[in-house]
Amino acid sequence: MTEHGRTPLTVMSVTPVLNEEARIGAIVRELPRDWIDTAVVINDGSNDGTVEAARIAGAEVISHPRTMGVGAAIRTGLLYALEKGVDAVVITSGSGKTRSSEAPSLIDALTAQQLDFAQGSRYLPGGYAGNMPLQRRIGTRAYSVCFSLLTGRWVSDASSGFRAIRTSFLNDSRIHLQQDWLDRYELEPYLLYKAITLGYRIKEVPVTIEYPPPVAGVPYTRIRAVVDWWRLLRPAVFLRLGLRR
Repeated sequence: MTEHGRTPLTVMSVTPVLNEEARIGAIVRELPRDWIDTAVVINDGSNDGTVEAARIAGAEVISHPRTMGVGAAIRTGLLYALEKGVDAVVITSGSGKTRSSEAPSLIDALTAQQLDFAQGSRYLPGGYAGNMPLQRRIGTRAYSVCFSLLTGRWVSDASSGFRAIRTSFLNDSRIHLQQDWLDRYELEPYLLYKAITLGYRIKEVPVTIEYPPPVAGVPYTRIRAVVDWWRLLRPAVFLRLGLRR
């Protein structure tokens, strides 16, 4: 049980990361440890000092032997959370786009509003989208419209990966985490689609998502136009058409 007393949930943060030596330490240190029982960084085959920086900051680190994709990294974290028996997982960005300090808003929504899935949104009142190139603003808005049409429920920020999830949701036999096609950007929208269409209690929560400036040659985002936007959208398309499970 967490020491703050505001929620009976045990909570693990999961942060997928690839070559973020310059940023990961600050991301881990910013986590509110009175809300987060265990901070876990999933190292997706980094070849810089990411692992050491994360450990010095106080995180447990699980490393992939090679780069497998952000979806595979998140899956590793979720399976570890299930193994450890925690009640909830908060997924944060390893590039610094999300503010780790805002995790309590998502965690509190699980208990105060009796949710299974708290989805962060930069576009709700109280949320903030910072330093976003115009094409990203257009892309995230258009994606949310497409995703909402496919699920039949309006989601203002469907591409946001900042979220809190009860692990009981992950134990649903209708959710199939260990599918290779989810290894890249597909796992996050897959989970959101499942939460909506399987009737789980889900709500968006205002958060900050701010694209950081490039650091030591690391780009502000690794998402490629067209190819990776299709990776984000195809879970909803495939599931809606019954082509995947």
